[in-house]
Amino acid sequence: MARYKRNQNIMDSITPPDKTKISELSGGFVDSKRVHKETGIDDFTNQVRADFHEAAPIKVPERIEGTEKEKDELDKYLEEQERQKQLREKTKAKGVKVGKSYVAGWLVKKIVIIAVVLLVLFITVVPPICTNSQEGSTQNVNVFEKQSYSQLKEDLLSDWSVYNIDNMSSEKAANYRVCTVGINMGNYSPFKIVADGFSIVTVDPTYKDTIVAVRVPGGKIELSPFKVETLTVEVLVNVHELSSEQLDEAMTSLVLKTSGMWKKAGPLPIPCIPAFVFVSDALEYIKQ
Repeated sequence: MARYKRNQNIMDSITPPDKTKISELSGGFVDSKRVHKETGIDDFTNQVRADFHEAAPIKVPERIEGTEKEKDELDKYLEEQERQKQLREKTKAKGVKVGKSYVAGWLVKKIVIIAVVLLVLFITVVPPICTNSQEGSTQNVNVFEKQSYSQLKEDLLSDWSVYNIDNMSSEKAANYRVCTVGINMGNYSPFKIVADGFSIVTVDPTYKDTIVAVRVPGGKIELSPFKVETLTVEVLVNVHELSSEQLDEAMTSLVLKTSGMWKKAGPLPIPCIPAFVFVSDALEYIKQ
């Protein structure tokens, strides 16, 4: 049987590919230069490289600034806040804590200074405290027993505090009474108090023609520091035509004050405000 000898150069059913058709396919690989030119692919790894020449630019929004006026107001507000903060810190640093708040240091200093000044005034200028005691009487004495009428007038002008010398209108001893007033005087300062005595400030106008003069029998008043003493003040009254009731009214209407008073602080005398005494109506003066 004859054998069929196959032709080695002939492919029965296989035909070579058509290059023209392959080249027309998208992504063909025949003409690598054309593929690179059209698609930008220079390799066959399926990676696409970006072309920044054709990318659209990205617009970054610009920051919109406020007006100059708005910026100035904001700056002023921030500066004021900072100033207030610094002031609070300064006050807190220099202040004194009272409860839950702080009191400024200058205010504390001012209060202390005022308190010291008041204390100094109190112990130097403020007068002693004077009040009526329960002592008060009417003495029927002969004022002309040891001296004449004219001599008594001279004695009154030199040793008494005269209210009205013209009220010495009678030369009869029976027309005069010496009324006493007890006064508690308290010296609450560290200085010695010295005074010439007491004088009459006022009296009921109805009896202004009856009061003659007033004095402290012991002469000058000397009161040691932090001491209370009871003094006796004598008032010479012309009781002519006065009843016991009128005498009592005249005496209890009196207002007395210290005269020539000062505080002794070493060699330097310190003038002192006069102390006033209202004669108490609890006292009773009877014409004897």
